[in-house]
Amino acid sequence: MKMNKELLSRTIERFSNSTNNKEVLIGFDGFIDNILKPVKERKNTNNYTPIDDIITFSDRIRSASGKSTNIEIVKIKSSFGGNGPIMANSLIELGNTTNFIGSLGENNILPIFKPFTEKCNSVISFSDPGATDAFEMNDGKVMFNYPQTILDISWELILEKVGVDILRKKINRSTYLAFVNWTMIPMMNAIFEGLIEILSFTEERKTVYIDLTDPKKRLRKDLKDCLYLLIKMNKYADVLLGLNESEAIQVAEVLKTQVKYSDIKELAENIHSVMKIKAVVIHSIKQAAVAAEERSFMVNGPYTPNPKLSTGAGDIFNAGFFGGYMAKLKLDECLISGVYNSGYYVRNKLPATKQELIGFMKIMYQSSKNI
Repeated sequence: MKMNKELLSRTIERFSNSTNNKEVLIGFDGFIDNILKPVKERKNTNNYTPIDDIITFSDRIRSASGKSTNIEIVKIKSSFGGNGPIMANSLIELGNTTNFIGSLGENNILPIFKPFTEKCNSVISFSDPGATDAFEMNDGKVMFNYPQTILDISWELILEKVGVDILRKKINRSTYLAFVNWTMIPMMNAIFEGLIEILSFTEERKTVYIDLTDPKKRLRKDLKDCLYLLIKMNKYADVLLGLNESEAIQVAEVLKTQVKYSDIKELAENIHSVMKIKAVVIHSIKQAAVAAEERSFMVNGPYTPNPKLSTGAGDIFNAGFFGGYMAKLKLDECLISGVYNSGYYVRNKLPATKQELIGFMKIMYQSSKNI
């Protein structure tokens, strides 16, 4: 699309010239991610063919109904994870001063998180992390979570371990905030209520990025309460709600707005028409959209059918969008920095630095692929 190519050129120029570097505070989760491959065929000790699509994986499991089956699993790697740490780490790579509060170890920060925490401006850890077994496929991923320690995160625990004065100071000195993984933290609504109370007394109007993280397993009442708390939060701060397409459909259903949509831009507009927050952001595998009071936009992303790593790609999109927003890019340009940040990540299995992201955008612009 010609419009996207012109937009990409403008984003490259504006992002290259951006110097804004405000502090961002992110919380409150933390996970250890195990990246796994199920084996389709074992050839010898060192060679195997993986199951590389979800339908084949599900068919293999379904065929065991009434019988049994054995599926070999190969662990590719273990790394630090969680929506908060992955998003925060990407924001750091993009050149932002980042503070983190979350679950990286109850008594001491676990060694697997050290490469991340050593780059943070400040870190407070108040509990042990959860764990995720992530099966990477070409058409998506299947994640099995072990969130036992994350389930206990509460407003009372945060106040006990962090302290209300320290929390207020960190919020006051941070122009930008991000609170993610609502689904995995059952008491997050009470945390939002506490945060709203603090935000109601800040002199500077903050910007808050919220990510729900697939709320299918949560009660619809809890999700509805969450959404109306975000509407309340928007009275005191600019709230950006980040969703993937599946999450956006669930949100639209709970809000009883129009669920049918021709594209994700219309879906974002339908949600925003009820919530009236600063912006609703939706990303899918191939596109991203944003709806705000002033305008709505949709862009194509640099899609690849063969991602090398997809676990965390949504968090990397969030960091790219929010990093662009922090750099004072326009909303359509933020979509570009989001989809290309994610596009770089799934190809290289690492988050991009600011210069790497700009370089990737330039390469894609020059090749005119997927634009």
